[in-house]
Amino acid sequence: MLAEVQYSLVELYRQLRLGLWSRAMEAKLDLGHEVSEHAVTRKLNMHILTKFFLMTIMCYLDRTNLAFAALQLNKSLGFSEHVYGVGSSVFFIGYAICQVPSNWVLVKLGAPFWLSILIVSWGVVATMFAGLNSIPQFYALRLLLGVAESGTFPGMWYHLSTFYAEADIGLAYSYVSVGTAISQVIGAPLAASLLALDGFCGLAGWQWLFLVEGFPTILLGIWINRSLAHSPSTAPFLTPAEKTWLLARHESQKSSRAGMPGVEVRPMGAFRSFKTWWLALVAAMEATVKLAIIYWAPLIIASMVGHPVTHQARRLLATPDLSTTALPVNQSPEITSGDRVPGLKAQEFGYAGIEETSEALVALLTSLPFGAAAAWMLLTARHSKKTGEVRLHATIPFVISTFALASLAYYIDTSPPLAFLSLLAATSIWGSNGILYSYPAAFLQGPAAATGIALINTIGSLGGVIGPMLLGTIKHSQGTYANAVWFLALLSFLLIFLVYTFPDPGRPTSARGRMSRPSARDHGLASSLASSKQPLLSQITP
Repeated sequence: MLAEVQYSLVELYRQLRLGLWSRAMEAKLDLGHEVSEHAVTRKLNMHILTKFFLMTIMCYLDRTNLAFAALQLNKSLGFSEHVYGVGSSVFFIGYAICQVPSNWVLVKLGAPFWLSILIVSWGVVATMFAGLNSIPQFYALRLLLGVAESGTFPGMWYHLSTFYAEADIGLAYSYVSVGTAISQVIGAPLAASLLALDGFCGLAGWQWLFLVEGFPTILLGIWINRSLAHSPSTAPFLTPAEKTWLLARHESQKSSRAGMPGVEVRPMGAFRSFKTWWLALVAAMEATVKLAIIYWAPLIIASMVGHPVTHQARRLLATPDLSTTALPVNQSPEITSGDRVPGLKAQEFGYAGIEETSEALVALLTSLPFGAAAAWMLLTARHSKKTGEVRLHATIPFVISTFALASLAYYIDTSPPLAFLSLLAATSIWGSNGILYSYPAAFLQGPAAATGIALINTIGSLGGVIGPMLLGTIKHSQGTYANAVWFLALLSFLLIFLVYTFPDPGRPTSARGRMSRPSARDHGLASSLASSKQPLLSQITP
């Protein structure tokens, strides 16, 4: 009974606080002019989201260009599917270990400086892949790349939470996250062009791929350090009035959440919240599916492009005068999808082999699923914000991906066109990305948010270890992707229930339109914060 009374008082205070804030937003105060929330949001999008969008694209280009390089690299260095799968997964070991400490460092040193250090570091490591010549080097560089990139996404998510309102942060996350898909759309034709440089200046095509995509990242890191705003109070693109308004809004939302049941503020509170671990499990399962698709999509599509060999070769091998092999008639070995028949040229089947001109075709076809993924993210986030509904918008993408992955597993060895269409539909799993990343803002505040977001990403990184390695191991042992894709469909099916039953995913609503100055009390608090040279949370000690 006492707990209920306490909660009622807290809720009453929250409603009064929000009411005062709403009235303050509607009133014209003494600072001379109104502040437009729309104008402030537009400035934030222009000066922060564009930078983070570019960071996301470069991050995923350098992280996943291995998927395209593998079309040549595996053959050049003699890497098996198992070695490639393990190397893809090793990245996420370093990535997972360093995320939480990296976000603690970011809170202490500031986003511009720390993110620039991370970006330059991973750019240097990415270019080093061009000198790769052994399996131990492959594993070591992938591990180092994971360490270098570890704090990038948790740092971006936390930095966004210091600028954006809770009602807007889901869409902001989606705009940044769409870069993960766009990177593959850009990376596919870029990879096709760079792989075509095979032999130019004595370098293999895959070496050109790592060099050309790694060096611009270093320049990006230098630019981020010089141009990214440290905090709302020091953002050069905001007027003094806008800074004060933004800080007041942040403080108002922070105080409205403080004391509410289930809202954590202290860093260790993120570890105590069961919602953090719930989302971490969702992130791990989702990452298993998504990263398996990202790292294996080019090779899966390559098997589809080469699929005619399965039936054509059997007919040709049954005809002695068309076969150049030494196999007896009607005693050819079993040929699985994507394999090459010794002694037979690709042109005899009416298509170019993967080792010849179809590398470009595979790279270009790979861009289509990720173009679809980008569309899923933006459409879902926009419609969720427009309708105010969260739970179904986060769940439906998993329903679609479950059926699509099951269809992909069923058709992958029998019907390449239907398998490719299924792969396109399976990218719907990206649709819930921005919405799910907005969930922590509802129960984690301040330093707890920095810790919790990093923790969720850390556990989620385990999916990056499991997904690529699983597909590589199963393909290597069974000669087909089908069973691995069935497992991914099962994970997507389980995610439907985990996401739909997540407690209280709703976002608070906010008024729109012309926004004026905060109340006098909020104005005094925000003015003192705006006049400080320190960021809003600079005194936080993890």
